[in-house]
Amino acid sequence: MKIRQLEAFRALIVRQTVTRAAQMLHVSQPAVTRLINDLEADVGFALFERANGRLHPTPEGMVLFEEVERSFAGLDRIAQTAEQIKSLRRGSLHIAGAPAMALEFLPGVLTAFIREHEGINTTLLIHASSIVIDLVVGRRCDVGFIAHPLTHAGANIETIHSAPMRCILPLGHRLAEKPVITPEDLRGESFISFPKEFDARMHIDGLFAEQRIDRVMTAESQLSAAICVLVEHGAGVALIDQITAHYASQRVVVKPFEPTILSEFAVVTSNQHPPSQLAKAFVDYAKRRIGEIFPVDG
Repeated sequence: MKIRQLEAFRALIVRQTVTRAAQMLHVSQPAVTRLINDLEADVGFALFERANGRLHPTPEGMVLFEEVERSFAGLDRIAQTAEQIKSLRRGSLHIAGAPAMALEFLPGVLTAFIREHEGINTTLLIHASSIVIDLVVGRRCDVGFIAHPLTHAGANIETIHSAPMRCILPLGHRLAEKPVITPEDLRGESFISFPKEFDARMHIDGLFAEQRIDRVMTAESQLSAAICVLVEHGAGVALIDQITAHYASQRVVVKPFEPTILSEFAVVTSNQHPPSQLAKAFVDYAKRRIGEIFPVDG
């Protein structure tokens, strides 16, 4: 049996005449008749009774029709699923992100993306940048977002945001009214920093050492969000990335810092397994949103 024969068989029962069945299938009447005759020859029994120039389904034909209808319903579901996948309304999206992006920025962006693509299923994991890369390369995540871009032979790593680090101060701090904070302003200040193995820590320490400015190293944390909480409670001041500072701006004082120390964020995809169309769409959406929320001169 061929699918075209079953289409003609179904159309004839649904539309009841050869003429209307032919119109439904956009073929000629003889073509419908030929398909029905071929189908009857293949199944080995009559599907229709010929009476007064009309065709009436036999009991055996109706039994077959019930099965054909179930099959066509399955085909319709497959076609519907294919259309949903094409229109990005069906599929799974697994995202991994470094905390600086995944605690605030990515949840907001992902929520808006889900609203525009109802029907998709999403997962957001939060890990250190090196682990995010491993998850993407190992095909456990579709796309990753990292801080302090790294390199990996199995990954495509594209910088999507680069901006000067900000100085954050407790509310009411003596420097709160200064338009720009400099290293000299922080001489003798209690300072909260990243761990020594972090690139950002090395850049910051190098700058203060170069200018021979001492700080009181009060606390360390690998999470920018935790550093913000320490500053909020008065443990000291800090330099953090623009994204984290943006979301903490209601709880701490955020100030430009000079000279500039850049913080960078990147998107990670596998160079062995191309991302899905859904993952590509999310990356494009996230890149657009990060540009809107954090303009280069913002």
